[in-house]
Amino acid sequence: MGRVETSSIKPPVTSQGVLGWLRANLFSNWFNSLLTIIFMVLIYVVARSVLIWSVQEANWLAVVDNLGVLTWGRYPSTEVWRLGLSLSLIVVMGTLTWILWYRHSNPRIRRVLMIGWLLMPFVLTILIRGIILPTFRTIVNNIGYYIVRPDVLISLDQTWRANGALTLAGLLTGASWVIFKKLRSRSLAIVGGLVIIALMIPLSTQSRPWIFGITMPMAIPFLVTFSLSLLVGRAVGLSFVNVTGSARVLAAWWLLSIPIILIVLTTFEVGNEAVDPVEALLIVPPNIWSGILLTLALSVVSIVASFPIGVLLALGRRSSLPVVKGFSILFIELVRGVPLITILFMAQVMLPLFLPLEVNIDRVLRAMAGMTLFTAAYLAEIVRGGLQVVRNEQIEAARALGLNEFLVTSLVVLPQALRAVIPPIMGQFVSIFKDTSLVAIVGLLDVLAVSESVIKARDYLGAVREMYLFVGLFYFVLSYAMSQVSRRLEVQLGVVEKD
Repeated sequence: MGRVETSSIKPPVTSQGVLGWLRANLFSNWFNSLLTIIFMVLIYVVARSVLIWSVQEANWLAVVDNLGVLTWGRYPSTEVWRLGLSLSLIVVMGTLTWILWYRHSNPRIRRVLMIGWLLMPFVLTILIRGIILPTFRTIVNNIGYYIVRPDVLISLDQTWRANGALTLAGLLTGASWVIFKKLRSRSLAIVGGLVIIALMIPLSTQSRPWIFGITMPMAIPFLVTFSLSLLVGRAVGLSFVNVTGSARVLAAWWLLSIPIILIVLTTFEVGNEAVDPVEALLIVPPNIWSGILLTLALSVVSIVASFPIGVLLALGRRSSLPVVKGFSILFIELVRGVPLITILFMAQVMLPLFLPLEVNIDRVLRAMAGMTLFTAAYLAEIVRGGLQVVRNEQIEAARALGLNEFLVTSLVVLPQALRAVIPPIMGQFVSIFKDTSLVAIVGLLDVLAVSESVIKARDYLGAVREMYLFVGLFYFVLSYAMSQVSRRLEVQLGVVEKD
């Protein structure tokens, strides 16, 4: 008889493959086998009942007939193409990022993609909300008020526009003095700032009531605004002074600031159709947004806006400056100690009290502000936990290499801190996405509120389960997608191993 090679003997079928998995996980002993059989019977009974109900008994017309209402609510039907275009832009940018970011390590391609994503919120806001632009006659006419009739600007409550232009000019001028090395470039930047200041001289001589009803010349708040903007711009410039290409980026910002400042200064009506600005894209105010559109707008704005605020609050809580640290601690503890419903009510009722009389914010923007501040307070504590992971030796080593505090924080501390707390950050994002349903309490019609109004119609009475199942699937699909993105990011950054 020939010798049998033991290496060629295959293991039993029951120890590998499907049978092996079933034996190891479901039928390893008599008790687990009994539990498996019982749960299989229960699953069969429930699944059979659900399938029969969904196919034979459910009234899905309540969802199908009202799909448009559930999606965009009261948004004008003639302007729905803007929502489709916005969704198409997001899909195209996401596809390009998916293909180019991971397959091409060219820094120029990645820089273009990052710029595209940074511009995306502004583009989507213009598409969804619309925009009013000044004509050439509008610019000429309204600039004349700053020079000849500044009192008209006060009567029209448009003086805040001057503060906006001074803020942008001050930021760019302060950053230019640090980043630009050539005297000619610095001189041009200073001239640009002086042009804006000169335009505000007639308006600065006017007086109006300010804090506690005290009347003072407008030159005082203008001077404070421009000085603070200069200091902030200089601090930002010092942080980017050694970054390659910062001078080119700043020059591009100066070119971009020209139309921005003109739009800010002149886009207001004076009661003359010949010189009034025109709607380049029909204005659809946020207070009529509803359905899935409102839910996504609230969640996206809250997530995007709260993240940088939360990071700054976490850094402020660890700051050595008593004022910054005290403010950060007070804000975080105060907001985290109050339910979100209370924050929403306070945003609707009290937020207008802290704003100038000429600034009127609609209910949707107030809800966005409340949810953003609420999420930022929780994110601040999450990020603070991540900051404690970074060892002090690494911070000292980065300082020894000559990095300033901004570069130490942005290149050494934050990447490690945020990498360590990806799961709780995404958990907070999912939580605030689901909490958007609470805005119905303050009179906003999110997808859940719209679905409840649909099932109250006479033709769809009794379709409660169908409608709630649709809404539940909507929340589940997006929440699951967010969790999968988080999981993929953790694998790519090496936080966890791939399954």
